[in-house]
Amino acid sequence: MVRRTIASITLGLPLGAACSLALNLDDTAPCSADSECVYTDGQGTCVDGFCVPPGGSANDTADTDIDPTAGEETTPTPVTTTDPGDSSTTIEPEDTTTTTEGAECEVNSDCNEDQRCGDGGTCLNILSAECDILLWPDDGRDNVEFLGSIMPTSPPFDELVQPLENAFELAVDDFNNVASLQDGQKIAWVGCDSTGGDTVASAAATHLVDTVGVNAIVGPVFSESVREVAENITVPADVFVISPTASAASLSNFEDNNLVWRITPNDVFQGNALIDRLTADYDPAPARLLVLNKDDAYGNELQQQIAADLVTDLAPAEVYFANYPGPETFGSKEELLSSYGTVLGQALAQAGIATSAMDYDSADDHYTHVLIIGTSEAEALILSYMSAWGQLYNFAPLPLFTVTHGAVPTMEDIVNSAAAIPELAMVWPLLQAQMRGTSPNIFDAENFTAFNIRYQINFNDEEALTSSSLAYDAALAAMFAMVTIPAGEEITGTGIANGMAALNDPKGAEISFGDAPNVFIQDARNILAAGNTVDLQGVSGALNWDPTNGELRADVLGWNVGNGLIGDPVTLTPYCLYSLFPEPAEDGIWVSAVTGMPPCN
Repeated sequence: MVRRTIASITLGLPLGAACSLALNLDDTAPCSADSECVYTDGQGTCVDGFCVPPGGSANDTADTDIDPTAGEETTPTPVTTTDPGDSSTTIEPEDTTTTTEGAECEVNSDCNEDQRCGDGGTCLNILSAECDILLWPDDGRDNVEFLGSIMPTSPPFDELVQPLENAFELAVDDFNNVASLQDGQKIAWVGCDSTGGDTVASAAATHLVDTVGVNAIVGPVFSESVREVAENITVPADVFVISPTASAASLSNFEDNNLVWRITPNDVFQGNALIDRLTADYDPAPARLLVLNKDDAYGNELQQQIAADLVTDLAPAEVYFANYPGPETFGSKEELLSSYGTVLGQALAQAGIATSAMDYDSADDHYTHVLIIGTSEAEALILSYMSAWGQLYNFAPLPLFTVTHGAVPTMEDIVNSAAAIPELAMVWPLLQAQMRGTSPNIFDAENFTAFNIRYQINFNDEEALTSSSLAYDAALAAMFAMVTIPAGEEITGTGIANGMAALNDPKGAEISFGDAPNVFIQDARNILAAGNTVDLQGVSGALNWDPTNGELRADVLGWNVGNGLIGDPVTLTPYCLYSLFPEPAEDGIWVSAVTGMPPCN
């Protein structure tokens, strides 16, 4: 794996570790041999026990500036590539010379380790400011198909999204270990960090399409970025996109030439589940409901879908709506907390019952339920609310908090974080009893167990988030669809999209991702290469796309943290199921998901 930042090379190490190496030799660096005198512009020499830069003398001052026309450093330093499950493989440079961007080439190996040979026969830099991961297959660099990923893996999204990128890496490695495309190509991965929003995601996509030459991208993970990237970059370039987590309904309603697919279902199902849950299944029912939504396509569209029904069905109960900026818009945690504190303060006062939050002196004035439509920032919102409640309003019952699927993976962390705050030491167990969540049923227990064991082996014994299964399934689906393209034919985004229909044929061979990868990947590859079809049961469940639009249909799970009982272990638990009525219905009914447990609440 190659990771690059400005003026440094970051080396991928086994099990996801990383370190940074920056060469910064000068004319005073001691040496005993020429090999110890490597500069960013070439091989130096060892003279009288000190390094001399290339072309210089013992009295010269070394110049280690990066050539702005090259775009990358040119140090021929060995690069360590990550191979999950195996020790890292160090690839030595072929010689002590370096290749600048634009140099002539015939194959990738004519270029530097972090370059490829472009269609015009010149070396191109694969890495960029956004795209800082490069994983070559062990078999070499000259017969590869590039696969890109776009995910926000830096704070504040790292804890939520890094497991998805890890799972993507595991999928690429699993495929390369046992299979290839029909012309023998292995997969080379270029990973991009889209933290910062749509502009960064678009820059990453532009680089992947124009410079790296990918025909498929897994990601982005946020709906708004998917729409932005698809409409402006990937659809015009005939590049296939499959998002692990983007769920906004609007992704079903634009001209994408069938090039945009997703692993998670449309939010219309979760929206109907939320309406039924809040208006019929909670006991007691909401007397005063606050709906907070992230100000992006996901948050705004889901809020708009459910707003009118909530107001009508909960009448005469009061419902209030407010949106908040996404965490990527802030420069610091302090700015985020200040902004979210303002949002909550306005929400507490917006009913006109009080002129400020401090004036709420009756339990009847307070929210009984709070719904948060967002992602990991739900932790900051809930803990801020808890702090205000603990200091000012604990004469009123703590509201029941419900989060949507973007925040469900953080529910355990929210409760544990509350337990670590001194002023909440006496009241945090109430939060455990008052936390709920909803998410699409993207969980195959047997397959996930097998996947999680391999994930732990490869990534420091960490447990895989349930959502990480989506990235694994998305990556394998894209690679399997590539396999359907016959030998000798060009791989294109349209060809990959057309191949997706061969992956979920009910009459095709059953392929379960719960089997050993060397078995199920090889079986699927051989069946698809022979022109036949398969029926995939992924780690996240049945991958039953509608081949005309790339949409999935799934029930919705209700979650709590330790059965919602004070004193239980803080464990994310699915306890309730919104079972969809037969197609084409988009609604269903809540039923208990645990034998012997009372009805959903």
